[in-house]
Amino acid sequence: MAATVILLALIGAVGAFISGLVGIGGAIIIYPLVLFIPPLFGINTINAHTASGLTAAQVFFSTMSGSYSQRKSPDLNRSIIIPMGAGILLGSLLGAYSGSLFDAALINTVYTFLAILAVVLMFWKVRPEQTKYRFNAILLFITALIIGYVSGIVGAGGAFILVPVLLALFKAPFRTVVTSSIVIAFISSTGTFLMKSMTGDVDFFLMLPLIISSLIVAPIGTRMSQKTNQNVLRYILAVLIASAAIKMLMEIL
Repeated sequence: MAATVILLALIGAVGAFISGLVGIGGAIIIYPLVLFIPPLFGINTINAHTASGLTAAQVFFSTMSGSYSQRKSPDLNRSIIIPMGAGILLGSLLGAYSGSLFDAALINTVYTFLAILAVVLMFWKVRPEQTKYRFNAILLFITALIIGYVSGIVGAGGAFILVPVLLALFKAPFRTVVTSSIVIAFISSTGTFLMKSMTGDVDFFLMLPLIISSLIVAPIGTRMSQKTNQNVLRYILAVLIASAAIKMLMEIL
């Protein structure tokens, strides 16, 4: 058990560091690390359900920390947060519950889809509108509902999908998107974490080292990102995520 705790702490640190470095949601990195790294060290007690539960826990606490740091930001936009928050909360609850009923192959299939989508969105160039815009609340709600459902299955908050969607589809101002999306992801992760806890997918003992190391290391990655070539990092991360997706496909097939 001690080896498992140490390994999860290291995984949390690596995942959080990369997330902070590149600015992409931690779930897309944490989930495959939790699922595939422990077996390399002879630890076979973490299955797809437990991995999604641990991912949900990590995302919940990391987005809570991020939301708290942005609580006084003038760029928070309630006309985006309220409808998307409602939609993504409902979607995440439904997705997390559905995930508890799905088998490992289907959960991994959903991750594979999200991983491929993440790689595409990382290089999706958009030109957001820089002026104030009146957002369609119903469309925001439906979009968030879909994102929340799919992300909730694997324990993700969906921030890596929210950002490009708000920029490209809704033409929202960049600063508004960055600050508002972390709050929406926190709302999503609240529903996911709650439901996965209720369905027994969250191992509360194993989540502690993952969360603690993530919260400690994430700010380091964020600070280093300001001094690092982001294009190079994105290509490296794209390769890592694509490799995880290929590994998932091999497991499924």
